[in-house]
Formats: sequence, structure tokens, C-alpha cells
Amino acid sequence: MTTLAAFPTAEREAFTNACRRHGFIAADFSVCDVAAGEQDRLVSVLRPETGVLMQYAAGSRNSWSTKFEHDLAIGFFGDAPE
Repeated sequence: MTTLAAFPTAEREAFTNACRRHGFIAADFSVCDVAAGEQDRLVSVLRPETGVLMQYAAGSRNSWSTKFEHDLAIGFFGDAPE
């Protein structure tokens, strides 16, 4: 299992920017990379405050951070902290 700190720079920045655009900070979430197979990656995003967990497919053609940002926009992870 790999934590966000070890993700490629572009992925970390995309995640951090998505959080910022929706009133969150990266520290509001626990993010890790879970190997689903030899070539497949799953990125697990947990918001500990609410217990909401989502997993996103991440690969060369998938932008998991875009899917994460969509979930932020629709309120899946709850409201941003005040």
C-alpha cells in the first residue's frame, strides 16, 4: 500500500487542487494506492471525519483525481469544514 506522499507529483497536485477548489485540504482525507492486480491500481480515498470511503480506478487512461473531484462537487464526501 502506497500513501499519497509517494504518488507521482502530478497526481498529488491534481488531488490537492481538487480539494482546494471545493473548500477542503488534502489532510481532510486519507489516500492510498491499493494494488488490484499486476497492471491495475485502485486509489482509496477516505474522509475519516465522515467515514465515507471511495475507490477509484487509476491507470494510464484513468484520471482518478477527476472522478474524485466530481464526487466532491456532488457532496459525496460531505460538506467542507468551516
